[in-house]
Amino acid sequence: MTLKQLCDMYLKYQYSKLQANDLTASHHNEQIGSLNKLMAFLGQNIDINNISTLDLQNYKRRIQKSHVSVCRLNLHISIMKALFHWARKNDVLANIPNIDAVSRGKIVHQEKFTFDPEQINKLLSAADVKMRAMIWLGLNCGFGCTDCSELKWSDLDIVSARVKLARKKTGILRDLPLWPETVKALEKIPRTGKLVFYTSRGNPYLQTLLKPDGNGNGKYTTLNTITTKFSRLIKKSGLGVPKGTGFYSLRRTAATVAARSGDPFAVQRLLGHADLQMATRYVQDVSEQTD
Repeated sequence: MTLKQLCDMYLKYQYSKLQANDLTASHHNEQIGSLNKLMAFLGQNIDINNISTLDLQNYKRRIQKSHVSVCRLNLHISIMKALFHWARKNDVLANIPNIDAVSRGKIVHQEKFTFDPEQINKLLSAADVKMRAMIWLGLNCGFGCTDCSELKWSDLDIVSARVKLARKKTGILRDLPLWPETVKALEKIPRTGKLVFYTSRGNPYLQTLLKPDGNGNGKYTTLNTITTKFSRLIKKSGLGVPKGTGFYSLRRTAATVAARSGDPFAVQRLLGHADLQMATRYVQDVSEQTD
């Protein structure tokens, strides 16, 4: 099997996940772009059995030269590894290249912005009913844009004050208690459909759209109304926050608060991380701040 044949099979599978709403359009586009780079470097017609460990290490070095960001480098390595893991797991290939020999770049984690109580109060005061509920979900449950946009009334138990929602990225189910403030905010949302949140036009807050390119193909894009709306709210509230601060900063704030317990498992359950190491990072950051 050639590298192109394998990539085509894998991307076809990933496209089916996109259509089933199990994959975001942005990540699918990243997969396509990244695997195109891999094929351009190794050659589309190279036999999988002829891909050596040195080939993959040289591919990493090539990416390092063209991408300053370590996170971007690691994304390419992760997509490459996911391709071969998928091939072995699904019996597409009996043997795969030695991908374990290709290590990810080391990330030096820097302290990132989180909201303080005064800033949160300003946001809540200026927010409308729907955005106020989203803010509480972000702080209470660590929800991001996708979580809020896909939240259904059936995921909520208002009486017991709990929410059950799997994180789309990892598939891990989060069963979380809701604060009284969160419940109160959700109770003010009118029920107009199966989703909790709809835009003023009755659309989901996140929509995946196909933009044709004129050649019978197209590119999927995600219209994220929550990001746009939250950015406007920050300006309206007059907050002096770093450039690029968005709705995801609420999730980071929630993780930082949860990390004060010193329990990485609590952070992992809150955020729906598959890897405990991700949760441990938050706990370590807080420990360093409180020494």
